[in-house]
Amino acid sequence: MFEEHGKPREEVLGRLDQLLEADATYSSGHPVASMSTIPHSLGAEVFAKTLEKNAGRLHTFRGSAQVEQEVLEMIGGLLNLDTQPFGTTTSGGTESNILAILAFRELARRKTKKPEIIAPKTAHSSIDKAGWLLGVKVVRTRIDKEYRGVPRGIEKKINENTVGIVLTAGTTYLGQIDPIEKVAEIALDHKIPLHVDAAFGGFVIPFLKDIGRGRHRFAFEVEGVTSVSVDPHKMGLAPIPAGAILFRNHKYVKRITNTVPYLRGASSTQVSILGTRPAASILATWAIMKHLGREGYRDVVRECMDHTDHIMKRIKHNPMLRAAIEPVMNIVGIESREVPLDTVVERMEKRGWRMATSPLPPTMRIVVMPHVTKGSINAFFNDLDDISTTIPA
Repeated sequence: MFEEHGKPREEVLGRLDQLLEADATYSSGHPVASMSTIPHSLGAEVFAKTLEKNAGRLHTFRGSAQVEQEVLEMIGGLLNLDTQPFGTTTSGGTESNILAILAFRELARRKTKKPEIIAPKTAHSSIDKAGWLLGVKVVRTRIDKEYRGVPRGIEKKINENTVGIVLTAGTTYLGQIDPIEKVAEIALDHKIPLHVDAAFGGFVIPFLKDIGRGRHRFAFEVEGVTSVSVDPHKMGLAPIPAGAILFRNHKYVKRITNTVPYLRGASSTQVSILGTRPAASILATWAIMKHLGREGYRDVVRECMDHTDHIMKRIKHNPMLRAAIEPVMNIVGIESREVPLDTVVERMEKRGWRMATSPLPPTMRIVVMPHVTKGSINAFFNDLDDISTTIPA
């Protein structure tokens, strides 16, 4: 109820604290399936003191506009873009993916009135949302035994209405990386743009080679990749909402640029879906990236991968569990051999864990973010070992 008279500040805050007691907290270690984590303290500080800044008013907040450009340049460097970055910060992976598909649709307007996008079954649900919003048919393709897109299966679905292909570098289900180099060759042959959704993997994959975890070419170092999205509010440790999408060529940005007649200067042209949008998360992202540098992020990824190894050891010690695949990055899908998966998840939830399941394959998912410590992993598996080996009557 929106009451006529306001309440004292202390009463309001007290009631809010009561309501928020129902929330899980990252500090407890109990959200084991979240792709976000506790924001870096520097980012939280910057975010808190810049709440009034509006990234949709670049003419008014010119300093913030410069910071946004520098964020795009740093992310471009992370993604091996050797030219000026063309793109925008966004609210996250969903908006970024919608913008990519919008750009592809608009560029192909003369080509077809029945646009189609091709994406493997494991591509993020935001691809379907984009298709729904934009009137683009989403053609899902088969995956291999390692839950990656199949290049031949993608090529078979290309027709005169195909306006783009979407692949993933760090799938939501298992953290898998699609065969981007092979599909990029197909995209080039057919002159079709290719978008890589690296919302999660963008702040992980670039550092895997440095820590001896394999080399994966997934971004602009691959000829044929048209655009890449990445979310600083995931493994970039930025406050929500913080995403970005970069294009190799400015012609795609032109197709998604909208003119706002009542605004002046830089504010009158907008690339993002949102008009008013918080600059605070952009400024926080800038501060964290400047503060940590590549070395700092490398250390974060190394620790998360070490904890991922510990999870694999715990799984192997329980004959009732198995990993769906050997993890490529810090995401693990766990299958239950005997106790039904839904039963395991329900029982774990009753013990306070915040769980998530994936359909391909049916697994419970652990996302090994910085708040998922070795201690919380051991506590989690102590409960999981008990539950997964107790067969329901």
